[in-house]
Amino acid sequence: MKAEIIAIGNEIVTGNTVNTNASYIAKQIQTIGITPKYHSAACDEISDIEGVLSKSLERADIIFVTGGLGPTEDDLTKEAICRYLNKELVIREGIVENIKAYFEKLNKTMPDSNRKQAAFPLDAYILENTKGTAPGCILEEGTQYIVLLPGPPKEMKPMLDDYVLPYFKQKIDYFYHSIDIKLFGIGESEMAEKIAHILGDYEHVNVAPYVGNNEVIIRITAGGYSEQQVTLAAENIKNNVCDCLGEYVIGYNEDRLEDLILGLMQHYNYTLATVESCTGGMLASTFVNCSGISSYFNEGIITYSNEAKMKYVGVSKDTLKTYGAVSRQTAKEMAEGIKLKARTDIGLSTTGIAGPSGGSIEKPVGLVYIGLAIQEETYVYELHLTGDRQTVREKTVKNLLFKLYKHLKQI
Repeated sequence: MKAEIIAIGNEIVTGNTVNTNASYIAKQIQTIGITPKYHSAACDEISDIEGVLSKSLERADIIFVTGGLGPTEDDLTKEAICRYLNKELVIREGIVENIKAYFEKLNKTMPDSNRKQAAFPLDAYILENTKGTAPGCILEEGTQYIVLLPGPPKEMKPMLDDYVLPYFKQKIDYFYHSIDIKLFGIGESEMAEKIAHILGDYEHVNVAPYVGNNEVIIRITAGGYSEQQVTLAAENIKNNVCDCLGEYVIGYNEDRLEDLILGLMQHYNYTLATVESCTGGMLASTFVNCSGISSYFNEGIITYSNEAKMKYVGVSKDTLKTYGAVSRQTAKEMAEGIKLKARTDIGLSTTGIAGPSGGSIEKPVGLVYIGLAIQEETYVYELHLTGDRQTVREKTVKNLLFKLYKHLKQI
């Protein structure tokens, strides 16, 4: 079944809001055999919504529409679609009571304007909103389906996962199984050379590379009429890829490197601490993304100035004078210093020139040193990174996480 995903909202069309909903929906519907074919967006105007819907009905079996289900006057998605389909909107009093109950949980009274969120055609399949006030619905138009979903991702995602996917899974007998293999430390061209014999289209299977957020992704998508065979086909190719590129693999699908590191630290009962210069707390913040990290991450310090490096982690004044703050020697003393001060098993450090100014011929913008003190050894790595200030900082963190992950895997 072919699908189109439509985002409704002036903020989407003008670029003030990034349409992350479309990416999420496209990924999720493929898991049940629906193929995303088109993405569209329209302003909060009835004529614009009707226009994009008309085009979608010419080319898609299922149309997913996000946004425009709120209580304000510019929330017109239901009104426009039902007018185009010649379906009457009727207030459902049961839904009104549900919305009132939502407000009561917040110790508030439901504004009368929210009643419009309970208006649906009599033949609509209602989708409960467990995270907000705007229910969604599924409308059937002949052999086609139109799915109306709220715009806020925190409301849209659970509605899609808990209600929409099960609804369509019962109607589809063709299965998909997708696996994303995440790689770090290898470029796209080098990766393609190493697995040229694997990349490409096969019968019911596609293997293709993508560039992600400072990583390379190999996406395996298998399809067929047997869920077991489809899963097995994708897993077999995944194993073949890992045989060739295992040293670069940092996880699969929604895996995050920091979560994998936490798992290894839990296994070894290791603790860590961080001291950062050029990353300014980004490394510590990344670890804090992990639920359960508090038992393993003792502390994080930002030592941006030379004085702070000496005061908090004991970097030698002579080291700073002789080699400078951005140096292999300073990164080493920072990592060892924080490990000692925090009394942890691991000490991590970053120091470098994120730019766009501050570089020189000897030490250009993008020169970064990362330190890793683990057990009785200390490792320092020199990086030459490209990109703007934010990108250099993000790449620094990703490189250090990768090095730590590899060391922990080898213990």
